[in-house]
Amino acid sequence: MSTHHSHRDRAETLRTAVGIDTGVTEAALRTAVARRAAGGPAVAEPYDELARQIGEASYRVTDAEVAAVRNVAGSDKAAFEVVMSACVGAGLARWDAAVRVIEEATDAPA
Repeated sequence: MSTHHSHRDRAETLRTAVGIDTGVTEAALRTAVARRAAGGPAVAEPYDELARQIGEASYRVTDAEVAAVRNVAGSDKAAFEVVMSACVGAGLARWDAAVRVIEEATDAPA
């Protein structure tokens, strides 16, 4: 297996892991938050603002945004799952964009 495909496999493993049913929060929420952080459709507040902010400029996330998610989600572990889902979604969106650029480069190996 080439490194290129190995990296793609790892990206897909991350993408899949967000939506598995073994979390404290619902898989559908984690998947929606990941999509939102990647520029996808809005989700319910307070998840929407946090996911959008993580996707656009994570350094601007405030303690208040995290606290609001913690309060609604019910625990630190649930809030952590939401934050990590948003981080994975944002990171994979950047990964996908990089892969597209590399594939479009005329001198990149096929």
